[in-house]
Amino acid sequence: MTSTPFIADRVPIPALTVDEQLYQRVPSIIVATVDKFARPAFEPRASSFFGNVDNHSFVWGYYRLNAHPKADSNGHPAPSGRGAPNHRSVRPPEPPDIILQDELHLIEGPLGSLVGFYETAVDYLNRERSGTPPKYIASTATIRKAEDQVLATFDRNVQIFPPPGLESRDRFFITERDVHQFDDSAPGRLYLGVCAPGRGPLTPLVRIWSQLLQTVWDQRGADRIDGFWTLTGYFNAVRELAGARALYRQDIPQRIRNISNIPGSTPRPITDERSVELSSRTASTDLPSILDLLGQGGLQSPEALFTTSMFGTGVDISRIALMVVNGQPKTTSSYIQSTGRVGRTSGALVVTFFRASRPRDLSHYEFFNGYHRQLHRYVEPITVYPFAPGVIDRAAGPVAVFVLRNKSGVTAAWFPNDAATRMATVRSSAQEVLDLPSMFERRARRQPALRQPEPEVVQTDVNAELDRWHSSANRWTNLVYVEYAIGRAPSSAVVLGDPQHQHAGLGVIFKDAPQSLRDIEETTGFQT
Repeated sequence: MTSTPFIADRVPIPALTVDEQLYQRVPSIIVATVDKFARPAFEPRASSFFGNVDNHSFVWGYYRLNAHPKADSNGHPAPSGRGAPNHRSVRPPEPPDIILQDELHLIEGPLGSLVGFYETAVDYLNRERSGTPPKYIASTATIRKAEDQVLATFDRNVQIFPPPGLESRDRFFITERDVHQFDDSAPGRLYLGVCAPGRGPLTPLVRIWSQLLQTVWDQRGADRIDGFWTLTGYFNAVRELAGARALYRQDIPQRIRNISNIPGSTPRPITDERSVELSSRTASTDLPSILDLLGQGGLQSPEALFTTSMFGTGVDISRIALMVVNGQPKTTSSYIQSTGRVGRTSGALVVTFFRASRPRDLSHYEFFNGYHRQLHRYVEPITVYPFAPGVIDRAAGPVAVFVLRNKSGVTAAWFPNDAATRMATVRSSAQEVLDLPSMFERRARRQPALRQPEPEVVQTDVNAELDRWHSSANRWTNLVYVEYAIGRAPSSAVVLGDPQHQHAGLGVIFKDAPQSLRDIEETTGFQT
């Protein structure tokens, strides 16, 4: 077919990135992080993700009656054009029937516990209309006791794919084979451990980095040198990374000049401008350009990459083949994930610097060969306790609000911001409120045996949170779910509390309600 400028050569994907657009368009595929689990308590329009919509506007998209910010007196978006209605009733779409969870090993610790608790609301709202629970598909390369973690987090039994084979080397997707240590033609990594008793933490680091950078410079004309051109430094803390960057500006160039004294060798001209950083200090808007720069290759690519645990989560730069790990990471899983980002297309060298003053580092150095020959054997079990007392105390109230504001078939309209006062009159009559404690209790009873709370403890705690909401709604007539006091002082009592309302002395029912599952405490300021 003859191409013309009036025929498209592809079908554009209608991808949306703004939250308000997602609520109104009800996309068939949603890509999000677990941090977003905390938002539906604050934003009832998120109920569209669970199929809880009943109308469609030709201008605004899907919505619930009276749940649109541009609603008129009839609860619909204000008419446009000549005043003719621009909406119609629709059959609610089906809630999600499949949920994909990548990097399952990251759903652990305090974050994983909160995710498992918020999954109570997600699972409940997904199955309330269809009666069919969604299917969860999770992927990970480093996990141990997956049955307990999946049961605790998602309330599901595990079916592993691919199933275990007859030989441990055959993993369906890949087949392991013995490779000589110095064969760098095949993907893989050669691990080298360095420990310097009697030396501080800085001198060995300077010498390791200097020797690697200068050796690559001396071999710059060799084949396959591109993968070793960029030296990746992995650090367990931003503080350690910042210290290494200071060394890279002065001590490492000085050391390179001292060791480049052999005939025909010149010092490698490294500069801080030709180094990049991937850490929590890096602006999210800079990440695409940094990853693109690292992936280009050639001798003009960055000479050094300073990174933290961010490097082990989703970074895929196939050309990098040289890495220095500054201290043994806290978990074997993070060690495998971070070092596994190098050597994906050809052989790679991973140098792990162990600090002799740290007993754990010293232990790993003493058992270096045995540990690295069976890395996956030493992966630690995941710790997830969704119904721990601290989790219930922090999140039981917000998750109850999550359910009420996004649930369909309720006896009272819970989603408007000023509907928080309804609890004063329907605490003992609304069925959706009476069902909440038992819903949490049933979920808690299905936890793994060693992670179950005592019987009826969760039910009692949730009832106590609802009773507090009930008594506060009777006391404060100006109660709302949330008040965004931006540029002005807060004035109303709130259900989902924040430090701004607490410091103002206003009524707060559920203190420090998280808007992100990574929020820990408020920022503390110091005046000098």
